[in-house]
This record gives sequence, structure tokens and C-alpha cells, in this order.
Amino acid sequence: MADYEKLSLWQAVRRWPKAAGISLCMALNILLWGYDTAIVGNVASMPVFQEVFGEKYEDKYIIPSIWLSIWSVAFPIGTMIGAATGGWIQDLTGRKWTLGIGSIISIAAIATCYISDLAAQKQAAMFGGKLLEGVAVGLIMCSTQTYMSEVVPARLRGPIFALFPAFQLLGQLIAAVVTLGLLPIEGPSSYRIALATEWPLSAIPLALAIFIPESPVWLLQKNEEQDARKMFSKVHGPKVAANHQDLFDDMNRAVTEERWAAHDRSATYLECFRGPNLKRSMIVVFANTVPELFGLTLIGHASYFLQILGLTHSMSFIILVLGVVLGLFANIGSWWTLLKWGRRNLTLVTLTTCCVAWLAVGIAGIFKSVNVAYFTAAGMMFIIVTAGLGAWPASYVIASETSSLRLRSKTQGVGWLLGGILNCGFGFGVPYLYNADAANLQGKVGFVFLGFCAAGVAMTWFFVPELKGLSAVEIDRVFEKHIPVRRANTAQWESVPGADDEMPLRNLSTSGSDTAYDRRSMISSTGTTYEHAEPKEAFEPLRKRPTF
Repeated sequence: MADYEKLSLWQAVRRWPKAAGISLCMALNILLWGYDTAIVGNVASMPVFQEVFGEKYEDKYIIPSIWLSIWSVAFPIGTMIGAATGGWIQDLTGRKWTLGIGSIISIAAIATCYISDLAAQKQAAMFGGKLLEGVAVGLIMCSTQTYMSEVVPARLRGPIFALFPAFQLLGQLIAAVVTLGLLPIEGPSSYRIALATEWPLSAIPLALAIFIPESPVWLLQKNEEQDARKMFSKVHGPKVAANHQDLFDDMNRAVTEERWAAHDRSATYLECFRGPNLKRSMIVVFANTVPELFGLTLIGHASYFLQILGLTHSMSFIILVLGVVLGLFANIGSWWTLLKWGRRNLTLVTLTTCCVAWLAVGIAGIFKSVNVAYFTAAGMMFIIVTAGLGAWPASYVIASETSSLRLRSKTQGVGWLLGGILNCGFGFGVPYLYNADAANLQGKVGFVFLGFCAAGVAMTWFFVPELKGLSAVEIDRVFEKHIPVRRANTAQWESVPGADDEMPLRNLSTSGSDTAYDRRSMISSTGTTYEHAEPKEAFEPLRKRPTF
């Protein structure tokens, strides 16, 4: 692993080209997430949609507030339902076929939205379609994150998971362009075409489910080692797989040790909240809330928020699009920053910088001037770039690699569920902070997000360990042995079992390829079997040989 950490991004891609290619294809699922969240909101702004689904108010058509509110929560509620059930479905059917199930549900959901204007209760039919689409996206995103975390080599985890925010923004940008191009079309065809453009993206997960290999980790958890080896070879290619059996052995050993420690019991959601897994689950939930803490919800409302501060509609829209483009390029830049610096330090530095920026925005909000609006816009652009280079993509990496392999699918479901609840709270509460008919803080809302960013810095400092470059076994050691967060990636303890280990050092049934541990065993004079860990000259008794 130490040798792998010396590779540049290009060298790592050349060493594992097929795994990188599969991960890039999997990232296309994220386009559906970004595109869907944007297109549904953009369609509601079309005049003809408001005429069909709304009611006449004075001299124009509007959509009743009750339906706007219900529609706005339908997708996130559906996403949480999909995430909560996704962990169980993944463990039952496998990672890739969960993608297929989510894809079929998504196609059906879009069809429901497409024909909703033919129903007697148009608004209710649209709500059902949005809710069902949320369930599909929850299933697809959880499965995508789990699959990628299990097949991506440690050196590529940072750049690969930086694709999550980048492709989300790209999907939103495409949705904005599509909606703008459909505005001149008259009649219901305009919003129907917009909804129909989601179908090609919804079919991508189904195509991937058919063609990509199953996750080797899932097969190992099903005690199908030979099939897991075949899938490992398909993920990396036969030649690369043969030269990197150490990666498979580490994966196999981690799965074996986790099963051994759990006495071969089936994984349950309750285990995510027991022992060391509780801390791991809470870190995953925290990572899912990092975008809200640095102010992504408010930045997403930039067009309306800046109009309240005095900018024109056209200027505020330009700034919103500019923010999306800057965020996209910043997340692309994070492919380099995540390789060079660790997730923990990068999150601490960028969130601290965001604290300073929000403080400046809050102070500017005290004054009354149109220049304050421009300063606030510049501050928000600075924040999206800063977070895009660090905390935003790093949060996806932290969420993907922190959980144990045995509980990964269920922990991802818990993270998306609880994180989604908190995100809904932010989405509901933030408009009340700046709107004129509520708290009316306007620019002074910067002080509130200063507090959120400071909380994020404190949580990262005290609870988030640095896991950059660590294998699955080493990450398990961090939490099982309660390694201090500031020492988590130091070389003094890596792969060295402690005196109180209650798990075998390796799975003796695996192949004889070289790993961090030699395969040699010794018998003491008392008849106790010891396994020799060659690099560290460490001996550890095998209290019980696992049998599966």
C-alpha cells in the first residue's frame, strides 16, 4: 500500500485501467441524480406546466403552495426510503442487480410523471411519480457508492469519489440547458419532452447491471471465493489481477476477519450502532451532511437569495450558472488535491477557509448597499470553489471508506437515510433564515453558516481519522483498537496486530501470494499455533481457526 501511495493519478490509472473505466461508467449513474433533481424543479417553472397543473390566481396561473411543498419533499422522502431498503436489497441480490431494480423503478416513475396530466388528480399523480423516482435514485446511489468503494484501489478512491459532486453538478447543468431549449415549445409537449429526457439516463443503471462484473466483496461475503476471484479478474483484467493478488488477499482477509468477529452471523442494521461500528456509522452520517454545513443549500438558492439582496433576475441567474460551472471545475481540481493531501486535513483546511468567507459575508450583510449583493455573490463563489477543492468531494470519500466491508451496504443506507433527514431540515429551514416574511437575516445569514462550518471543523478534528492509503484491514484496526484520530495513518501500527487481538491475522485458505503477512506458521512447545508476520517480527496466537 505504501508503494501504491507514491503513484501519480495517471500512473494509478495506467496500473488499474479497467477498474478506473468501470468506475467512470458507474459515475454515469450520478448524472441521473443531478439531472433528476434539477429537471423536476425546472419543469415546474414552465408557464404551460403551471397552466395545466396549477390554478388561476388573478390574471395568471400558479401552482398551489400546498402542492409545491408536497412535491418538494416527495423526492427526498423517496430517496430516504430507497436508501433504507437499499442496504438489505444489495446484500440479498448483489450490488449490480440492485442497480437494475432501481433502473426499472425509475423508468416506471418517469412514465407516471409523463402521463400524470391525464389523471383525474393530476397533482397527486405527479407526487406519486416524484416519490417513486426518489426511491429509485436512493437505491441506485447507495448501490453505486457501495460498489465503487469495494472495487476501487485505495490510491484511486479520492479521484473516483470526487466524481460524485462533479457529475451531480454536470447533471444539473445539462438539465438547465435542456429546460432553456424547450421553453419556446408551446403546449404540454414542452414539459413532457423534458420529463422524457430522463428515460435514457434511467436506462444506464440497467445496462451497467447487465454488463459490469459483480462486486468480489459481495461474493466473498457469500462464501463464494472462486467466483470472487473470477470477478476480481474481470474488474481489473486477467494480467493486472495476476500482478495484484495482494489486493484480493487483503479484501479476502478483511471479509474473513469481520465474519469471524461476528461469529458468522448475518449482518443487520442494528449492528451499525454497536461497538466500534457506531462511531463508523456516525462518521458516515456526518460526511453526508458536510455539503449542508458549508452552505450548499443556500448557494443552491443563490438566484432568489441574491434578488432579495438587490440584484436583478438576469444577473442572479448568471451568477447561479457561474457557480455551477466553478463548482464543476473545482471538483475536477480535487482529483489532484485528494491525491496529494489526506481527507481529514483537506476537510479541516477548506472548512476553516469557508468559516472566514462566511464571516466576511455576514459582516457585509450588516450594511445596506447594492454592493453588498455583489460582495455576497463573490463570497459564495469563493466558498463553492474552496469546498469543491476539498471538503465537498472529501466527504464522499470519507463516507465510502469508513464503514466495514461486512456492513458497508447497510451503513451506506443508514448514512443516506439519516443524512437525508438532516438535509431535508436544511432545505426546509434555510429559506426561513433569509426570507423577508421570516427571520429576514438577508446577508447576515453568513453568521449562521459560520457556526455550521465551525461545527464541521470541530467534528472533523475530534472524530474523523485519516484513512488515506489504508487497506480495508488497516481501516478495521483504526476503529477496533481506538487509534487516536491524529495517528490513524501513521506507519508505526499499520498491519501490526496488538496483543489483545481476537481475530486471525489472515485467512489461511487464500492463495499463497505475498501480502503484508507471510504465510508461515509455527508451533510452540505448548502446542499453540502462531502465525509469523514477517515485516514486523510479530507473533500472535490464533485462538480459533475460522471454518466457513
